[in-house]
Amino acid sequence: MSGFLKFLFSFLLFVALCIFGLQWYVNSEVDKELSHAVAETPGLAFSYADLSVNILDHTVTLNGVDALFPSGQHVQADTVQITAFDQQNPIPFFATASATGLNIPVTTQNFGQWADYLKSLGIETLSGNGRLDYAFDPDTNTLELKELSLDDPKLGAVRLTGAIGNLKLGAFRVEQLFALGIKKASLQFANRSFMKLVTADFAHKMGLSETTTLARISAELEGLANYAAKQENGPAENAMRGLNRFLNDPGSMTASVTPAKAVPVLYFFMGRDLFENLRLLNIRIETDSRDGI
Repeated sequence: MSGFLKFLFSFLLFVALCIFGLQWYVNSEVDKELSHAVAETPGLAFSYADLSVNILDHTVTLNGVDALFPSGQHVQADTVQITAFDQQNPIPFFATASATGLNIPVTTQNFGQWADYLKSLGIETLSGNGRLDYAFDPDTNTLELKELSLDDPKLGAVRLTGAIGNLKLGAFRVEQLFALGIKKASLQFANRSFMKLVTADFAHKMGLSETTTLARISAELEGLANYAAKQENGPAENAMRGLNRFLNDPGSMTASVTPAKAVPVLYFFMGRDLFENLRLLNIRIETDSRDGI
C-alpha cells in the first residue's frame, strides 16, 4: 500500500471515529438534558425506550414514548421526531415535532367535556400520526400555529392552523385567555368513519332511521341558511350551506376564519348571537367529497 493510500485510509478511519464519537457524545448529552428537563417539571412523567440524534440535521428521535403531563393528559407514541425546539424559555417559543403510532386514550383529562360524547360513539382511543409546528413572536405577542394535526386511519384526519394575538407567552396566566384575539384560523377535516358514527348516534337519539334523521337535520340547516340570507349575513349563510353539503356528502371540509381584525375571545362569552359571531369571524366552509385534505 502506498503512503498516500495509507494516509487516506488512516484519515477516513479517523473521521469515522470522530463522527461516531461525536454522535455518541451528542446522544448522551441530549439524553441528560432531556432527563434534567423532565425532572425539573413538577408532575411530568416522561419515558422512552431509546433516543438518537442526527448531528447533520439536528433531529432528535425518541422511540417508545410514554408521556403523562401535569394536567393529567396521557399520550403514547411509537416514535416522536423533534426537528426544532426552544430551550431558552420555560414555555418554548417555538417547536416542531411529529409522531407516528400515537395512542391517545379518550379520557376527561385528554378531551375534557368531549370525552363522554366520543365514548358514546364507541371511540375509546384516537390513534395514528400527528404533527405540531408553532412559533411565538414576543415582539408582536402573536402565536402562529403552523400545524396541529392528527391522522387516524379509521376515523379521519384533522388539521388546524391559525394565529392568535395579545398573548404574553413568557408570563402566561390563565386569565389572559379572555384577552386573546383570533387573527385567522383554518380547520380541515377528511372523513373516514367518524361521520357514520355521528349520524348513527343522531338517529338513535331521535328514534328514527338514518335517512330520515339526515333529512330532518338537512332541512334545519337549510332553514338556517335561508334565515341568514334574509339577514344579508353571507358568512353565516355560507357556513350553514357548507355544513349541509358535508352532512349529506361527508368527504372533506375546510372551515376558515379570516376576520377583518382580530376578534377577542371574550366576545364569545358575552351572550352574542351565533350568526353575528359567524359574521364577525368572516367564516367560510368549503367541501370536497374526495378523500384527503
